[in-house]
Amino acid sequence: MKRILYLLFSWAIIGMSQNLMAQAGMTVSPGKLYYKLAPGGNATQKIVVSNPNNRDLEIGLSMNDWDYDSLGNNQTFDAGTLKTSAAEWVRVMPGSYFTLKPGEKRELDVILSVPNNVSTEIPVHTAMLFLTQLNPGDGLASDGTSIKVSVRMGIKIYHSFEQSDERNIEVLNFTDVLPHKDDKTTGGYLELKLSNIGKQWLEGKIKWELLNTQTGEKKKLEEQEIFSLPGDQRLVRQSLPTNMAKGKYTATSVIIYGDKDELKLVELEFER
Repeated sequence: MKRILYLLFSWAIIGMSQNLMAQAGMTVSPGKLYYKLAPGGNATQKIVVSNPNNRDLEIGLSMNDWDYDSLGNNQTFDAGTLKTSAAEWVRVMPGSYFTLKPGEKRELDVILSVPNNVSTEIPVHTAMLFLTQLNPGDGLASDGTSIKVSVRMGIKIYHSFEQSDERNIEVLNFTDVLPHKDDKTTGGYLELKLSNIGKQWLEGKIKWELLNTQTGEKKKLEEQEIFSLPGDQRLVRQSLPTNMAKGKYTATSVIIYGDKDELKLVELEFER
C-alpha cells in the first residue's frame, strides 16, 4: 500500500501578471487590487475565480497582513499585526466560503472601507486576501507516492489616500562584494541599497552593465524587477560572472520606476 503524503503548495501572487493560475487548482484574476480613497471612503472591485478541474472545488477566504523583507521577499503576518494593515478594512462578498462546480467561474466583490478617523501619516496600507483550496486533489510524486495537493493563492491589496502619486527612490549605497575565498562557483555580486522615500508603492526594474575599462569590453547583466512600499530599504544583488578577467571595471545601474518611467543612474568603479 502506497504511503499518502499531504502537501500544501502556498502561492503568493506577486508578479506583474493579472491573470494567474496555481497548479491548475484554480485561477484568479486580477492578482493585485489598488484603491485610492480618502478617510471615510469605500469602493468595490471585482475578482474572478475559476475552477478548471473536473471536480468540485471548495474555497475558503482569509485575510492577512504582508510586507517585504530587505531582499524583496514577501512576508505574511496575522491580520492586524502591522501598522500598515488594511486587513480589517476589507470585506468579500458573498462570504468567506464557496464551492465551484467543474468549469464554473464566479465574481467576488472585494469591498474596502477606510475608517473616518484613520491617520493619514502612513501613506500606504496593504492586506493579502488568500483563497485556499479546502478539498485537496489527488496527485503523484516523482517516486510514485500518492499525494494530496492543495492550492493557496494570494491577492495583494494596496490602499493609498488621495495624495498625488509621489514616487521617489534614493540610492544609499553601491558596493562590490567578493566571493568567499574558497568559492569557485560564483564571481561575487554587486549590491545596491535603495530606500523608497516616496508616498507610493514602487514597481520598477534595474538594468545593469559591466565595463572592463582596460579592454573596453561591455557586458549586459540580467535585468531585475524591484518592488517596494514607502519606507522600505531594499538590498538588490546582481551576480557577477565567474570568469571575470583581472582588471578595473565600471558597473552601471539604471533604476527605472514610477508611472512615467522616472530613472536614476549610478556607477561604481572597482577592481578585481
